[in-house]
Amino acid sequence: MARMSWKEACKLDPTLQGLTHFFSFPPEYAQTLTGGLTNRCWKVVCSQGKAYVWRPTTLITKAFSISRYQEYQILKAIQSSQLSPAAMLVNEWGLLVEWIEGDSLTDKPSFDGLLRMQARIHELAINHIPVVPFSFTARVDHYWMQIKPELKTEQVRALYEDWRNPPNLAEVAQCLCHFDLAGYNMVKTESGYKVIDWEYAGIADPRLDLALSINVAGEKILDAVFRYCQLREIEDVDKWVSGVKAWLPRTNMMALLWYLLAYQLWGDEEYYRQACHLQETFC
Repeated sequence: MARMSWKEACKLDPTLQGLTHFFSFPPEYAQTLTGGLTNRCWKVVCSQGKAYVWRPTTLITKAFSISRYQEYQILKAIQSSQLSPAAMLVNEWGLLVEWIEGDSLTDKPSFDGLLRMQARIHELAINHIPVVPFSFTARVDHYWMQIKPELKTEQVRALYEDWRNPPNLAEVAQCLCHFDLAGYNMVKTESGYKVIDWEYAGIADPRLDLALSINVAGEKILDAVFRYCQLREIEDVDKWVSGVKAWLPRTNMMALLWYLLAYQLWGDEEYYRQACHLQETFC
């Protein structure tokens, strides 16, 4: 993480000028944050020691269909839950949120703890969250249309066409989904765990969110779904097991496109290797 004066940081990243009218006095310094795949964020520290995170709007966020305005609306709506950072400001340049002081769970946390947090998020009221429900097809189409032809091999095209539509499932109530819940987005604070990086969050089928978390953690589907249903006191477990199983190949395809787009944007070979690995899982 690179630390520099506020003036230097604003020269390096012009989006920081979007905070000019928020602070009474210029911040003491700014520090680049590492760890995020999509976002290249800043820790902004004031002279009194108060710290914030600046989450800019860039060509990268637009490429991945990320809306800082939607992220702001979600954080404002769930602020009383104490599960997330407080949103302070949003404008065309980006989103400012409070800095969460604590220990990031960079090592793999207990999956039971992750499921407990996911269950809490899924049980939050959504009737006051003013965002359009998540569209799986629209999201993967958005990724697909931006990927260059040379990366669209016959196999990748076949996977995209086979899995671009959501599964036909018995309905469950839609809820707030984080869509990137893992240890790297959880912080242990003095008052408990908090979840950060809500840029992909939306209102959707919770079985999709559960499938993503199971996939990232490499957990067994039956064990994970049974435990999740136990935590939420859900009796119709079969509906959830079949739903998660139906979403898994679709989440793999979506992740495959994500990594191909990330490779195209940054040129990092690791993204391409991840895409190839996901492609192999279908074989």
